[in-house]
Amino acid sequence: MNPKLTAKGTAIEELIKTLHGAEVNGANAYYVLAAQAKSYGLEDLAEAMLANAAEDAFHGGKYGALLNPGAEGEAALWKRAVGFYQAEAGARTKLLELAQQVRDAGLPEIADEIAATIPEEDEHARRLAKVFEAHGISYK
Repeated sequence: MNPKLTAKGTAIEELIKTLHGAEVNGANAYYVLAAQAKSYGLEDLAEAMLANAAEDAFHGGKYGALLNPGAEGEAALWKRAVGFYQAEAGARTKLLELAQQVRDAGLPEIADEIAATIPEEDEHARRLAKVFEAHGISYK
């Protein structure tokens, strides 16, 4: 996709906004259904829902990119990616604090669900760090 391609300010901007919202909301709904399917042991349904969610999330990203073109350049993209890294790298502490608040509220099972996401959040940061290092991007 051409990073300068944009629908912003065109006759189809509202259509692209609608498509963006539908895909993003659809991805979220698929992820919710996948989590519910897993809780019932329906692994095949969960797997299908996860695949659909990932694709819809990417479609939403493409439509979003048409509304916010990357014309500012590659350096700005790296800067935004580093911002995501910083959020992911700091997630462990914040999620542990949130889980403790939930635990203190008397909902230990929900606290455990929050805490269970921490290894994936850590992996998100590691995955980004690996890419930054491969490209010589400063990120800490």
